[in-house]
Amino acid sequence: MNDAPSLARHEIPILLWTTFATFVALYGPQPLLPAIQQDLGVSRQAAGLLMTLAILPLGLAPVCYGYLLNNCSTRGLLLAAVALCALPLAAGALCDAYAPLLLCRCLAGLLIPAILLGLMTHIAVHCEGERVQRALAVYATTTMFGAFLGRIVSGFAADFLGWRGVLLGHGLLLASALPFLFLLRRSVAARHEVPSPAQLLAVLRQPGLLSLMLIGPLCIFAHASVLNLAPFRLHELAPDIGQWGMGLLYAPAFICSMLGVFSPRIMRLLHGEMHSIRLGVILFLLFTPVLLLARPAALYVAVLGITAGFVLVYTTLPGVVNRFSRAEKHMTNAVYLTIYYTCSALGTWLPVLLYSRYGILWHVLCLVVVFILAFVLTQRRLALNFQDTP
Repeated sequence: MNDAPSLARHEIPILLWTTFATFVALYGPQPLLPAIQQDLGVSRQAAGLLMTLAILPLGLAPVCYGYLLNNCSTRGLLLAAVALCALPLAAGALCDAYAPLLLCRCLAGLLIPAILLGLMTHIAVHCEGERVQRALAVYATTTMFGAFLGRIVSGFAADFLGWRGVLLGHGLLLASALPFLFLLRRSVAARHEVPSPAQLLAVLRQPGLLSLMLIGPLCIFAHASVLNLAPFRLHELAPDIGQWGMGLLYAPAFICSMLGVFSPRIMRLLHGEMHSIRLGVILFLLFTPVLLLARPAALYVAVLGITAGFVLVYTTLPGVVNRFSRAEKHMTNAVYLTIYYTCSALGTWLPVLLYSRYGILWHVLCLVVVFILAFVLTQRRLALNFQDTP
């Protein structure tokens, strides 16, 4: 929209706060998983489903949730989705059995994609040109802050409030955005083209695109696995560490998220985006075996190095995929996000299941195989030159 007005000054903090609160609610329960497992008497893999079922709907969002914006404004969508999502988040604190808690997380997971869709669309509709790029970059940074800082604070707060108090806090935090969302400008519902399965498959048929696109999902599969495994592994190595230690486990990941700010400089130093992505995969491969060391400090080091590799891939690959693809950008992004978040959800559960049944060695071997595949795919794409049309 060439005549789209810029975001009003008061709208920016509202959108960023809602983004931050949403990602705290999505990822904040991760350090609480061992406490929930013990308190409710479930297995590790069952506890891991609390994250899997909340993240899995994000893979369906680009295909299914676009229909919502054809029937309501972004402000209306945000108000409804935030209000409805805060309820099951807070209700989870009242659950005395695991099945109701899992249901609450599943309901919240179904609503979170609607919130994110409303946020990103409101930015795109009310910005133009380069302002969209800058606004979405700030949005992406806020998602990482919410995801990592939410884990840290949730772990620390659980020592004082218990896991139930923290889950209640997540619901209240998200609900705190509601009064401010009324201040967003009302925009009429617009007709957004929702990609069909045939259109999405056509994107994947482009020569070489699938192998390029799979690098990111493979890395998020393994990274999500490590972050979901980490609290169980730490509890196994240091049973008396307490919830504050679980939260501190994600501090290295939060520090590494700052690497995203320097990713353009790293790309220049390494003479190309694919070289930067390759460095990220190499960091994955170097630090994954550190998980085998039976010391809590080694676990912190592994999370630090693996997250550093993840940030390099996370901040670089989407731009490469968009420029390599000849399809419409929204189609390309829909396919990429669907594969990306589906792999993220599977990564929070499948390798943890492997760890629970066969131990840390088989879990690490699984991750190494995934990273070797990602490295091979990266090596095949090193010759890409984006000065010319692919």
